[in-house]
Amino acid sequence: MPSVDSTSTWSLDWLRSASDKQLDEELPKLVVADQQTAGRGRHGKSWFAADDGLACTLIAKASPNLLSIAVGVAVAETIEMLAGPTTVQLKWPNDVWMNECKVAGILIERHGDASSDGDPIFAIGIGCNLRSHPGLSQIAGGFVPATSISEATGRLISKEQLLDMLGPHLLDVIGEAAVHPNDVMHRFEDRNVLRGQNVQCVIGGQPVSGICEGLDEGGSLVLRTASGLQQCNSGEVQRVRGGLSN
Repeated sequence: MPSVDSTSTWSLDWLRSASDKQLDEELPKLVVADQQTAGRGRHGKSWFAADDGLACTLIAKASPNLLSIAVGVAVAETIEMLAGPTTVQLKWPNDVWMNECKVAGILIERHGDASSDGDPIFAIGIGCNLRSHPGLSQIAGGFVPATSISEATGRLISKEQLLDMLGPHLLDVIGEAAVHPNDVMHRFEDRNVLRGQNVQCVIGGQPVSGICEGLDEGGSLVLRTASGLQQCNSGEVQRVRGGLSN
């Protein structure tokens, strides 16, 4: 589609109106926009995708276990395969980084209850900067500067190239997470930008600071704090450096 406010919003609207036959015959379904004018990130943040960026949403049945971890790994590996040699980092829970800057964001939303075969349906939204990138005020609350694949690597990757590899690889890694969860976890940990860093997050409604020890088997972030190990299950996590966070 040429332009849409949000591929994720479009996808959820489609899911609400789709018949059981459509769901059986058309899933998985990849929704792609030439331009996204009101893309949504976590906690109401926005993501604008220009004509030279990728805005897409994969609608698919999937196990919720480690889904966010698997999607992050798939996006990072796809960029590495296309624009390598390069290293892509992952910032738990939903950001993809290159050179200490955000290059892609992920938003996963669940639709309804589990389907007849036991797996629920998810709208997996992905926005990726290919050549240009938004200003600081347009992403992640202004804490992290943005970059693009072109700026970070000098490689010009088209939307068609990225989509041709990303779509199948997403489905592969999501499937692998259900069968070989430890393997997918290790691939995330290899790119975990927070591991070993001083971080701050909210646990039980209270801000908690500690050293990130990595992920537990369920995909939660583990912090070593003054009172022992604590798990962060959701929400924003900021690295803390000399009183500054990012």
